[in-house]
Amino acid sequence: MTLFIYEHLTSGALLNEPFSPGLMHEGDAMLTALSQDLLALGQHVTLMRDARLPELPSHPLLSVLKISTAGEYQQYWQQSLQQNEQIVLIAPETDDVLYQLACQLEQQPIHHLGCSTGAIHLCSDKLLTSQQLSKHTILTPATQTGKEWLESDHNDDCFWVIKPRDGAGCEQTYKLHSADLHQYVSGLTIEQQSAYIVQPYITGDTLSLSLFIGDTETDILSVNRQYIKEIHNQLSLNHCQPGYDNLLPLGSAQALAEQIRATIPGLWGFVGIDLILSDNQIWVIEINPRLTSSYAEPGFRQHRNPALALHQSLQA
Repeated sequence: MTLFIYEHLTSGALLNEPFSPGLMHEGDAMLTALSQDLLALGQHVTLMRDARLPELPSHPLLSVLKISTAGEYQQYWQQSLQQNEQIVLIAPETDDVLYQLACQLEQQPIHHLGCSTGAIHLCSDKLLTSQQLSKHTILTPATQTGKEWLESDHNDDCFWVIKPRDGAGCEQTYKLHSADLHQYVSGLTIEQQSAYIVQPYITGDTLSLSLFIGDTETDILSVNRQYIKEIHNQLSLNHCQPGYDNLLPLGSAQALAEQIRATIPGLWGFVGIDLILSDNQIWVIEINPRLTSSYAEPGFRQHRNPALALHQSLQA
């Protein structure tokens, strides 16, 4: 049976829209890696692809629908929903893109191999995620909207992180001192202030967990080290290196993953968890209810094919 993989940024959905080159590169890398891993397992794969992008290596089990116009995009997307029985979504949480796509799948007789719409909605909003984690005593930074931060009492001699509530890939993420943050947030509209969150900056090792959550088990695919660069107060993910089990022992990673799974019902399939390890404490920063860029790193598949868990979950 064919598996339809939909990667939003490379699908042709942005033919007539501006896009982030960084996010486009990440999307293409994830799509290529997952497709190659599934093809290596003998899985038939179909995908949509922006005709402006380089062609993928040909493979007898791979079908590529090239998209050259907005009309073709709509036509092939609707056909794909009707003709395929199983789909993997890879899309950013920004502007509820991932959530809206998942909602479309709910209206079709199609098996979505990913998180439920409820879990996606919760994890796409970093404020709601923080509140849910705190409610279940999972260590996470105190999180406020920009508006709430302006109106609250706080330490005026420390650094903070400000980012969109629904951002992906470190987009528009800044590290600012209290005075600079006050000036920055004050310059935003009331609507913008509510669309950004503020968290205290926590020093430590920036890590992530790559998971595959099945019906009964949670598989730790990798503990990754994230290399974050800072240029003119803006933070960005330079690259991610898998295989750092020495920084976060498997037992601790497994326990945390199981706790998060119990806290957020509906997490299923590929899931990423961003962490900071500081003074032997594990801070959960955010949860990505989808495949993340770590998957595309070469070291990720050094010892096994990480798509095996997904392949075994496909309906015969």
